[in-house]
Amino acid sequence: MRSISLILFLFLFFAYQASGQTADDPAFAKYKVRVEKLKPVTVDLKSHKNARMFRTNLREAAKGGVNFSGHYTIATWGCGTNCTESGVIDQRNGRVFFPRQLEGVGNGLAAWSDDLETLVFKPESNLLILNGLVGGSDLNYTNPKQGIHYLLWNGSTFREVKFVKKPNN
Repeated sequence: MRSISLILFLFLFFAYQASGQTADDPAFAKYKVRVEKLKPVTVDLKSHKNARMFRTNLREAAKGGVNFSGHYTIATWGCGTNCTESGVIDQRNGRVFFPRQLEGVGNGLAAWSDDLETLVFKPESNLLILNGLVGGSDLNYTNPKQGIHYLLWNGSTFREVKFVKKPNN
């Protein structure tokens, strides 16, 4: 019985360590915002040069209402194998943002843990957790910064508040 308890303890300990999460990691509750009750907005396709190209994805996402940072909607679509691209819609006015960190995001952490979503976010927080490789100008294919990126939304772009490097990377 004692050996089973030890094995169970070790399993849980290593599972926690493998998740990459620590008590010091930023939490959604730390970056809490008030969620506004807004009707789905008409997407302003003139607010960003890329909005028209992704209009169908943006419009469909906007119909779902607020899903991020109090009054925003994150729209996500595929851009190839293991690639995700996203835009952020302001549900107050329909304005669209394409933060560079979300341009061609790669989830290279699938081998680390099968259950990691590429983007994790909540309506009541302006924290976004990106598991994998950030996109845009931050993407460096020769020495990728692969791991867990804790990004804080400021109303038009993200700022990285913490990075946890992928083990064995």
